[in-house]
Amino acid sequence: MALTGIALAVILAAGRSPQSDNSLNAAGDGNSMGAAVPGSAFLALLPDGEMKRRFIIDCTGCHVWTADLVRGPGGEVRDAGAWSASVAKMIRMFGQGTGFPIISSWPDPELLGPWLERHLSVEPTAPVIAPELLPVHAPELVEYEIPVPTDLPHDLMVDREGRVLITGMYTHRMYRLDPAEGSFATISIPVPNANPRALDIDSQGRWLVLLGAPGSVARHDPATGEWESWQFGAYPHSLDIGADGRVWWNGHFTVDPEVIGSLDPATGVVTRYVVPRASDADVPPGESTIPYGLRIAPDGRVWATQLRGGRLIRLDPKTGEIRQWRLPSRHAGPRRPDVAPDGMVWIPEYAAGKLARFDPISETFAEWDVPIAESLPYVVRVDRSNGRVWIGTGHADVVVSFDPTRETFTVYPLATQGALIRHIDIDEQRGEVWSAYGASPGVPSKVARLRP
Repeated sequence: MALTGIALAVILAAGRSPQSDNSLNAAGDGNSMGAAVPGSAFLALLPDGEMKRRFIIDCTGCHVWTADLVRGPGGEVRDAGAWSASVAKMIRMFGQGTGFPIISSWPDPELLGPWLERHLSVEPTAPVIAPELLPVHAPELVEYEIPVPTDLPHDLMVDREGRVLITGMYTHRMYRLDPAEGSFATISIPVPNANPRALDIDSQGRWLVLLGAPGSVARHDPATGEWESWQFGAYPHSLDIGADGRVWWNGHFTVDPEVIGSLDPATGVVTRYVVPRASDADVPPGESTIPYGLRIAPDGRVWATQLRGGRLIRLDPKTGEIRQWRLPSRHAGPRRPDVAPDGMVWIPEYAAGKLARFDPISETFAEWDVPIAESLPYVVRVDRSNGRVWIGTGHADVVVSFDPTRETFTVYPLATQGALIRHIDIDEQRGEVWSAYGASPGVPSKVARLRP
C-alpha cells in the first residue's frame, strides 16, 4: 500500500502509525497501531513555558506519555491526587539522594498534581505538521523485537559485516542481530550487574561497551571471544573513540566535580578532566547538571552536553582547556549530539523541541523547530556521505531527517506506538538508518532498520 506524502501527513495527524507493505516486523506480520495517539499529542496539552520544559526534562525520559500512561489501564482520567502520588513515587525512586538521581529537586508533587489534572483531563488534538515542512515518507521499514521484550536496547551500532550490535541494559548482555537472517545471538558480559549502555567499535573491530553500574568500560574481541575491562570510578553515560584510540566518557551524575574522562587502552591509564560549574548555572549547588551526550570532532576535540544544565561543553585534549556555551533556548534539555565532518555540532534540544547547530568558528547557534510539536528530539546523527542530519524522537513515533542545505525536514513514521528512540546509527555503506526503541509499559523493545 504505497501512500503519498500528503496522505501520510493526514494519517499521522490523526494519530496513526502508518505502515507500508514493506514496513513489517521481522516475523513478517503487520504491526499497525491503528488510530493510537502518540505521546507528543498528550504533551502538547501542557501550556508552553519554563514549567513545561522542566517537567519534560525531569519526567519524560523513561516512558512515553501514551494513553495507557496518561489515562491508566481503565482509561479513567486521573485527578490531582493520583498525579501527585505518581510524581512522589518517581521522586522516591529516581530523585535526589537515590542511586539513580535523574530527577532534580524541582518537581513538587503538590504543584504538579493539579497542573497535570487541569491540562490532561481533555482529549488531545491531532499533532500538526506544517505544510511547508512536508514531505512525510513511508520508508522501507523492518522492526525486530529484542529476544527479551522487557530489556532496554539503549544503544546500537552496525559492524563491518553489517550486523547490528545492541546493548541489553536490563539483562546485562549484548545482542548481535544478523539482519539477513533476522536472528539474534546473545553475548554474555563477564562483569556482574554489567548494565551496558553505550558502545563503539575500534579500528580493529573490537567492541567498547560502557558499563553503567560497575562504573567501567569493557572491550570485547569478537575474533577471540575475550573480554577485558577498566574501572572509571563513576557511573558513565556516553563514550566515543578518538582517532588515537583513546576512549572518552563522561560521568553521568558527577557533581563537584563534574568529570569528563579518557582511557588509553594500551596503558590502562585513566585521565580525568574537571568541568567547572558555570557561574550562572540553572542547577542548584550539589545537584548534577546531568552530563549526557559526548562526541569526538574530526580535530580531536571532545564535545559534550548537559541535559539539565542546558550547556554545550568543549574539551581540548591537547591543552586541557574546557569551554562552555549555554543553549539559546532556556531549559533546552540537550541530549545526544553529533559532530559533522565540517566541525559543525548538531544538538537535539529535547525539551525545547528544536534542532540546534553550533558553529565553533563563529561560536554562534542556529535553531530550527522540529516539525512535530513535543516530539522530544533525543538523538542526532550526521550521515557523513551526504551531510543529512537524522533525529530520533522520544514521543512522536517517528524518525526525522534534516537537509542543512535546503533547511527542510522529512518525517518517517514508525510502525510502533511508544517508540522512545534513544539511539541511532547510520550504515552509510548500505544506505540504512538503524534505531533502538526503549519500552514504555507494555511495549516490547525493538530495533528498526529504515531505508529512506
